[in-house]
Amino acid sequence: MPIMMKVTILDGYIDEPSRLGVPPFISPYARYLYGTIKAAGHEPEYMTIDHYRSGRRPEGDLLMIISGALVPGKYLRTMPMSSKELASILAESQLDNHIWYSSKPQQTPPGATHLWDCDPDAYLYDLLTGTPSKRRRTPEEWADWPVLGAGMIEHHHDQMNSLISELDMSYGCPHYITGGCSFCTEPLFGKPVFRDEQSIIAEIKALLKAGCVNFRLGGQSCIISYKAEGIGDTDRPTPNPEAIKQFFKGISKLPGIRVLHTDNADPGIIASHPEESEKILKIITSTCTSGNLLSLGIESADMEVAEINNLNSRPDDVMAAIKIINKIGRAQGPTGLPILLPGLNFIAGLEGETKETFENNSQFLKNVLSQDLLLRRINIRQVAPVRRSFQPTRLKKEFINFKKFVREEIDNQMLEKVIPAGTLLKNLFTEVKIGKIMFARQIGTYPILVGLPQNLEPGIFLDAKITSHGSRSLTALEYPLDINSCSLAALEELPGIGKKRAARLFHARPINSEDELKNALDDTSLASQIIQYLEL
Repeated sequence: MPIMMKVTILDGYIDEPSRLGVPPFISPYARYLYGTIKAAGHEPEYMTIDHYRSGRRPEGDLLMIISGALVPGKYLRTMPMSSKELASILAESQLDNHIWYSSKPQQTPPGATHLWDCDPDAYLYDLLTGTPSKRRRTPEEWADWPVLGAGMIEHHHDQMNSLISELDMSYGCPHYITGGCSFCTEPLFGKPVFRDEQSIIAEIKALLKAGCVNFRLGGQSCIISYKAEGIGDTDRPTPNPEAIKQFFKGISKLPGIRVLHTDNADPGIIASHPEESEKILKIITSTCTSGNLLSLGIESADMEVAEINNLNSRPDDVMAAIKIINKIGRAQGPTGLPILLPGLNFIAGLEGETKETFENNSQFLKNVLSQDLLLRRINIRQVAPVRRSFQPTRLKKEFINFKKFVREEIDNQMLEKVIPAGTLLKNLFTEVKIGKIMFARQIGTYPILVGLPQNLEPGIFLDAKITSHGSRSLTALEYPLDINSCSLAALEELPGIGKKRAARLFHARPINSEDELKNALDDTSLASQIIQYLEL
């Protein structure tokens, strides 16, 4: 290796069950790699796949590529790097060495060393300083490299106030002791390893200094299990509220954080230790930003499937966890969303799945609704063959019908409960215009898509009031709405207005008082209904 090398990191965006990396999220991998290169005494360069798509090309001596949408979703502004793009990048690259990290085993295109079963930053460090080896990073490296790499975010193409840095808290899963869930690779790492609180806080400080203000505590199987007592002895260890308290107490002292959200929680641990879990949930709700979410892995509400696949929770555990989280976090917060709600993850294609599996899943969700419990999101995916040779579900008709049932009969009702019409959502970030609709989202974990039928610029923050609901999205109007300058389409979106009344309002402008609004509509009750949306 030369004395000084230029190493280019090409971020093709990852999307993993506990780690997000598609903008506005930025995964820790890229930051760790950036810090690794600096620690090894070399020069790092960072670019994204969107930089590449716009014509920029990597330079230097070595190309480090990150990609892998293990649990791909629907994306708004960009897409993860495709396999065709990866092959094209490798084919046209003039660099001598290429390393590709993906979070799943797959066929390697010619011209690259493929990593998936190790920490890419540890491999790269060993390569740059001597002989590469596939290993996990040490606790000391896990403390140093994120801080050294924090400045990398300045080179991301997203504007800083919308970028969300993913933060790792641990790796591994307490469920490893019994072999873990059949589909999950986390148990393969052995006994969970937790980062020290102070190292995570130091990383946040460094990111704040670099200009990042939004953070998500991901990269773990269960935040409730952070430094839990009994790991290695049981797969349902006792949560450690004191460790969580000290961690969040340190974060709460840091000035400048706008968004702080979390990710996964194990419903089995919450159900088994309700008292300790409630203490931790109260700590989270008192520190984190509203609109927060804890993803719960039910995977299947079929007891037989749960047994066969050694799932970490049973349906009763999940229902108990949903109730506890609702009890602590369902109140509306300053952002307009409830402070903290659960989300559910279902997986199709697990061993033992039958037609009754999907019936059980549907009945479970009906029970959630009937008990007036709130869910922020329901994620349905097919199992990925990363640990066993799973195949997509053979019950395609039942799978499709289940998804249709959830989207048409559960999601819409749940969304109306979580965010009723008239709710004021704060700090929506406008992202992309499709047709006459500007789509916006709050910055945070699994944000809800909001369509605004207005002529708005992308890349700005605004407040908006909800007017109607789709199955998984909302329609809203900027608040307060200037009735004398807004578009006809915006007037039509006001509740109870429609095209004819919108035209009456449009031709009656300027309207400068509630009385003038009533006269224009010739309907006092309707005027009183829409006044809450307007600036008069």
